[in-house]
Amino acid sequence: MAIGTPLTPLKIKITKDKKMELITISKTQINGAEVNSANSREIYDYLEVVTPYSMWIIRAIERYDFIDGIDFTTHKFVNGKATQIDYIVTLDMAKELCMVSDTIKGKETRKYFIQVEKQSQRVLSIPEQIQLIAQGNQIIDERLTILEKTKKLEYWQEKSLQDAKNAKVYSVAHDDKKLATVLHRKIWSLFKKQFHLPRYSELPAIKYEEGISYLRNLSLADLVA
Repeated sequence: MAIGTPLTPLKIKITKDKKMELITISKTQINGAEVNSANSREIYDYLEVVTPYSMWIIRAIERYDFIDGIDFTTHKFVNGKATQIDYIVTLDMAKELCMVSDTIKGKETRKYFIQVEKQSQRVLSIPEQIQLIAQGNQIIDERLTILEKTKKLEYWQEKSLQDAKNAKVYSVAHDDKKLATVLHRKIWSLFKKQFHLPRYSELPAIKYEEGISYLRNLSLADLVA
């Protein structure tokens, strides 16, 4: 479905005195009503996500149970010879996409969408505001818990695990290359067994410090058992 006529864009201030940025808010038919919406590709570009756009948005839809026709609609267009798909999302979905990004830009962009909603909605009563705040806090807690438990190791964390493993190997093997080869395999085998992993790199980021501590505290008895 095509995007509707854009509203007057609002500007949001970015930290560290960077230039003002904006995201266009449009009217789009979603779930049988004309609602304020945003193109998730603009959100993606603004948040400077590294993952390819289509992978990022599809993963978010699957992980957080967004529903086609209720939380978003799609807009297909031809770009050169290729057909691309933009996901046009409600402001509620837009706020959640920003929230789970867990970045400064994500927080700033979420405030922007909240500001847009304030311009278009009636003033809520005190009891309604309290209820919305309570619901919002619960959603935030649930999303952050999911994010924390599923967040993967960053490159520097993987490298730190490798460095800790190497340090342990060479503290025992010294210049014995054959022994070093055996210990490399032995340590990763123990590590994967300890954390119930098929590969050491799949250790959740939340357990990074525990993983480093485990590698550093391996004893000679552990390695020769």
